Amino acid sequence: MRLARLTITAVAALLAACVTLGAADGKKCLPVKVDTKDLAFKGGEKLVFTIHYKWGLINADVAQATLKVDSTVLNGKSCYHGSLRGKTQKVYESVFKLKEDFDCWFTCDGFQPMKFTRDCREGGYWCTNLYTYKQNHIEALINNSRKGEFTVELPKDECTYDIATMLFLIRNMDASKLTPGGRYPMTYACDHHIRNIYFRYYGIEERKISGKGVVRCHKFGFEMPKGETFDGESDLYAWLTDDGNRIPVYFVAPLKIGQVRGRLYDASGLKHPFSSIVK
Repeated sequence: MRLARLTITAVAALLAACVTLGAADGKKCLPVKVDTKDLAFKGGEKLVFTIHYKWGLINADVAQATLKVDSTVLNGKSCYHGSLRGKTQKVYESVFKLKEDFDCWFTCDGFQPMKFTRDCREGGYWCTNLYTYKQNHIEALINNSRKGEFTVELPKDECTYDIATMLFLIRNMDASKLTPGGRYPMTYACDHHIRNIYFRYYGIEERKISGKGVVRCHKFGFEMPKGETFDGESDLYAWLTDDGNRIPVYFVAPLKIGQVRGRLYDASGLKHPFSSIVK
């Protein structure tokens, strides 16, 4: 099970002046806040998630994922480095062993993606990605245990992001520009594919989070494409805090086999007060 990728999609899942990004061809991107002072995070933030899996006799916390962001410099330009580390707990490695790491670099000013890497180890399968962003395309170097190493140019516009950068972008979405029940497109790259998905915004909802209490959240539903992980028939749902941090505190998704849930376990280095806990 690609639990780390699932986490990033949901929490991709899985989320002052607001700027609506727009591509040159007139396509409208997600309404997000891109000025550094308005961002939902700052360098030094660390979020830890517990991943729960239910299928047959398995009904337990089976993995942990850590999402971090730091301020850095890449090619002489100030930027953020975001990382997601996902790994199954040792006790369950005999059932399904997974280690998956995502890293992304994007500019502090304007939220433009600069670089993306992925390193996945799942049982006997392994895969790495290296994306370098150019003006009109992505140079992608892919290497995996099935096809070996190859390069491909992926098309991009100003609305295309890698799956890791998209997570941070969602957290900076301007909910005031979304209509409850509205359906919105998202475009992201992963491996040698460009994928288009849609999400629905359901408005404000209170959600009880184990160890945190009742949290006031923005609820989103993501229409996931049919493939190796998802059946394509049910949405992935995610809840992001209704405060300045927009922390993804919970998600739930039915898989082809079983169901996975994720919840916030710990948060540190937050930019804003965690003010969405209501009781």
